[in-house]
Amino acid sequence: GTIACLASEGDLILSDQLNHASLIDGCRLSRATTFVYRHADVESAREYLQQQRHRYRRGLLVTESLFSMDGDRAPLVELAELADRFDVGLVVDEAHAVGVYGVRGAGLLEEWQLTGRELAKLGTLSKAVGGSGGYVAGSHELIEYLVNTCRSYMFSTAPPAASMRAAYAAVQLLMAGQTQRQELRRRATELRAQLRHSGWQVAEGDSPIIPLQVGSEAAALQLSQHLWQAGFYAPAIRPPTVPAHTCRLRISLTLRHTAEQCQQLVDALNAWRSTRGSL
Repeated sequence: GTIACLASEGDLILSDQLNHASLIDGCRLSRATTFVYRHADVESAREYLQQQRHRYRRGLLVTESLFSMDGDRAPLVELAELADRFDVGLVVDEAHAVGVYGVRGAGLLEEWQLTGRELAKLGTLSKAVGGSGGYVAGSHELIEYLVNTCRSYMFSTAPPAASMRAAYAAVQLLMAGQTQRQELRRRATELRAQLRHSGWQVAEGDSPIIPLQVGSEAAALQLSQHLWQAGFYAPAIRPPTVPAHTCRLRISLTLRHTAEQCQQLVDALNAWRSTRGSL
């Protein structure tokens, strides 16, 4: 709704190739010209802006900060510089980074000291906050504009007061949780290393969203079911959520998962592969 409110016909939106469905739908609803740049490829976005920016009144550069299905980060520093250079508004969805990154858990914009460089910060009250609903944060002028013009806000029902009170309490806890954040990221780095050491296709990083590349839909479903029977919930992610032939399991690590449980997960994965050959 925010994107559809901030851009319209005659405007330009640059959207990362791996942005999730709600961002894609926002771009479509806006009726603005949308250029989908290669995932996390600043040069791809820069080339298009150099050639086409002069044709449009306003522009938006839209990206997730931590990508939900790949667990990798957007190059926010470079994107912020690009947005400044070409006078486009940077819109960052921090749904999967809030609670995990930043000294107060505010996300990657805070982690990289970019707070205030964005036009709008989008987020969810699910995920780390543990509630429901979503939010947009920005300047006073931006919020006043959205409150008075954003149809998806004006014609929706207000969230229950109890839900908002719970979200507020959760945010206070997140702000004081820097030690826990650092420990979670350390464990995520360690689990990723364990998986790579065992021959699984897992990228380096410290995000607790750990995609385990499998390939075929059948293999992803079989492996997910095998883990379920072994006591692990790792859902199979397949088209249309991800492109064909890139099916994966999405491991979501929490602070309550112990080192022993992580080792048991790796053992269960290796046991499945040993009975079926390499993927």
